[in-house]
This record gives sequence, structure tokens and C-alpha cells, in this order.
Amino acid sequence: MQATHSRRRALLALPLAALAVTLAGPAAAQVKRYPDHPVTFIVPFPAGSATDQLARVLAEHVGRAAGQTVIIDNKPGANGTIGTAAAAKAPADGHSFLIATSTTHAANASLYRKLPYDPIKDFAPVSRLAEIPFVMLVHPSVPADTAQKFVAYVKANPDKLAWGSGSSGSLIPGHALVSANNLRMTHVPYKGVQPAMTDTMGGQTQLVFADFSSGLPQIKAGKLRALAVTSAAEHPMLPGVPPMSVVVPGFEMTAWFAMYAPAATPAAAVSQMNQWVRAALADPAVKAKLAPSGFGLTPSSPPELGLFAAKETLKWAKAVQAAAIQPE
Repeated sequence: MQATHSRRRALLALPLAALAVTLAGPAAAQVKRYPDHPVTFIVPFPAGSATDQLARVLAEHVGRAAGQTVIIDNKPGANGTIGTAAAAKAPADGHSFLIATSTTHAANASLYRKLPYDPIKDFAPVSRLAEIPFVMLVHPSVPADTAQKFVAYVKANPDKLAWGSGSSGSLIPGHALVSANNLRMTHVPYKGVQPAMTDTMGGQTQLVFADFSSGLPQIKAGKLRALAVTSAAEHPMLPGVPPMSVVVPGFEMTAWFAMYAPAATPAAAVSQMNQWVRAALADPAVKAKLAPSGFGLTPSSPPELGLFAAKETLKWAKAVQAAAIQPE
């Protein structure tokens, strides 16, 4: 009799167990590990640029924290607009992020009549990353060891010298220098700061404004000469090199970097990436890797980045206007 009751309880328990598995199945399926495949950092500037250098250091740390490979996808060209537009259209599943700059998310709004992306509507802010000044660099053959002497030399040789640019951070200071001092020089645009700097080292152009991290090795190697920095004061890693305000009164400009995600990216993924990025920027090993390139680290919350970028867009609009640059 007891065996019969036990058998009956066991038979009754089978449908209940099956029902429990059925109900738990969808819930268990919904709990997916994030990220569940490699993450991509889209860099809208060439390999070797400051943006690229920063992205690669971050990718290494974030990859370890996320347990996934982080792929660097360089998409340079058109002042960062090509890569940024591609990032805006990337899958919004938390696996694609843009390493943006003051060029893509502040200056370009004033440099172009129409952009192939909306800096605000197409992106969700993740975190600020870092900032860095640009450096006024000349070919060693130029007979000028100060910014003031360079201005005098150009005035004495109208239309004989050329300058290159590869981003807003190199374009705006160049135009500001030319406009403020009524210089006659040929402007040569490039897809990025690296190729612009390469041509200045080769003597095809005589002047370029390069981001600090890209320019510093060439300065140390004697391939280029630094005449000024675009920050408000001297940079501690280039003592004796004055701010550009000595030849363009009141001029001050610092390039900045930030991370964004495609607009529809889940808030949970944005929040998680923000945590990983902030942890990376606080890591002594990451700081040690970035310090020699002159980066000042500036982690933030997503809302803080949104407010910062809005203010910077107005600031860069004034800089574009002051430099007498006509939108393309």
C-alpha cells in the first residue's frame, strides 16, 4: 500500500517538474552574459594618432574586465566624419562604441554645413576619457626658433610656405595663426594628423599643428621643432615652449576624447562600459602607459559628458568664427 502511494506521488510530481522547467526556460534564456562576443571600438582617425593610442590602451584593460576581445576599427577621413557616421549606424547592442574627440563631437558642427551624423541624437554618451593640447611644429630647415620669428619669416616669404592639417585640432590653430597675423601660406588638408605630420617631416610642408602625443616623439628625435602649445600655459613635458597666445592673443584650445555608443544602446550596457572605462582610467598601469604621451585623464558619468560636449560645441563654434574658417 505504501509503495502504491509513493508511486502515485511520483507520477503527480512529473508534470509539476516539467511545468517548472517550461516556466524557467524562457527566463533562463533571457539572462545573457554581457558582452557575449567581441566588442569594437571605432576610431575615426588613423592608426598612431592620439585617438588611436588612447583607444588601444583602453581596449586592453576593458577587454580583460569584460572577458572579451576588444577590436580597434580605424575609419579615418573627412575630419573624423567617416568613422563617426559609421559608428552612428553600428548595431546598438552594446558591442560597438565610438572613441570620439572634440573634432567629431564639437568642432565639426561648425566646420560643416551638413554632417552625415547628429552628434547628439545619434549617440549615447558613455564617459569622457582624456584631454591633450596641440603643438605648433615646423620643419628643422625653417630658420625660426620661436613662434614670433616664424611669423616674421612667413611675412618675409609670402606664398612660399605651406601648412598641413588633419583634424579640427590642427585646422583651427593653423587658420587662427594665419588669420591673426595676415599670413600668406598654402593650406594642405590630410585625412589625419599623422600623414600631415609626415609631410612636414619630409619638407613638403613647413608647418603642422599635431596632437601632443603624436608630436612629442618627433620633437625628441629632432625631426620637428616645437614653437608653441595650444594650451593656456606651458606643458610640463615641453618646458620653455610658450602657449600660442604669444602670436594669437587669447588663443587657447585643448583637444579632448570621449566614448559614445549608438543612440539605442541599452542603458545597462552603457552603464557597464562606463564602469569599465572609469576603472581603466584609475588603474596605475593605464596611467603609466598614457602619461608619457601627455594625456590628462578626465573620466566622467554619461550625463557629465553630455553637458560638457554641449558647452564645448559653443566654445569651438566661437573658435571657428574667430579663425575666419568658412564651413564646408
